[in-house]
Amino acid sequence: MAHLDHVIMLVPYASLAHPPTWITDNFTITPGGQHADRKTENRLICFRDGSYVELIAFVNDDPKNREGHRWGGKQFGIIDFAFTHRTGNAADLFSELQERLDGVQWKESEAKVEYHPPVVGGRKRPDGKEVKWTVTTPITTTGYHGGQLPFFCHDVTPRSVRVPVSDEAVTHPNGVYGIKQLTIFVDESKIGTLTRAYGAIAGVPISSPDDSQGSFNLNRLAEVDGTKTAQFNLRTPTRQWQVDSMAERGGVFLGSLTFGGLVASGKAESSSRIGDGKDGTGEVSLDLEILPLGT
Repeated sequence: MAHLDHVIMLVPYASLAHPPTWITDNFTITPGGQHADRKTENRLICFRDGSYVELIAFVNDDPKNREGHRWGGKQFGIIDFAFTHRTGNAADLFSELQERLDGVQWKESEAKVEYHPPVVGGRKRPDGKEVKWTVTTPITTTGYHGGQLPFFCHDVTPRSVRVPVSDEAVTHPNGVYGIKQLTIFVDESKIGTLTRAYGAIAGVPISSPDDSQGSFNLNRLAEVDGTKTAQFNLRTPTRQWQVDSMAERGGVFLGSLTFGGLVASGKAESSSRIGDGKDGTGEVSLDLEILPLGT
């Protein structure tokens, strides 16, 4: 079974140094570094469940840094997400992924979902430490788009080098423990195909009550007592701003992200909108639940 590794949010370069207040008011930000291609830099929002949000920017917002980059054509906002596994090496996991996708009963009119073999990536942290991993990305020349399908990220250096897990890094002002829910908006014609694909990609059962939606759940990379699995939804847009955003972004919109937070017994549970959507993030919410603390 796969687990959520991270969600990627593309921001203006200046926002790496000075993130919007909805981020700084709710999250602790951890230093990242510049990637090996020197085109992008990042900072991280790390969570107790082992996942994180990557705030990434093209260096100096230079258009030349977008040229030839897999995210070069993306608008600001949530643009992609990655899965990972607790154990196994990238080459073996890729072979297993191919086998699962080969076993899908694709319809005659559908393009088979396929992935590129793992490729090594890396960056240097501000403290000089080298971070290395592999990425296994979906093939997008057959009608699929990045963000419709996840990529995989598997560590070469220890995961703790890439994703800090200190109490300082994973403790946030509102008690956020991780991502509770992510919704992927796509055209209705893609729902059936992607639902079958996700079952093979993630290695989990998929619920699809009709042709306009599908959903699945993944266990957290690190268990947090009392929390539920992370939920991923495939939906066709029903509101005009969702339709418009999906069209502007080439047929996929990662437009509804919910974080889960912990509150002490005796405090009120709540669900609130924390992002204003002006940075292309769509709806970003925080659900605070009464759960055991100190885990």
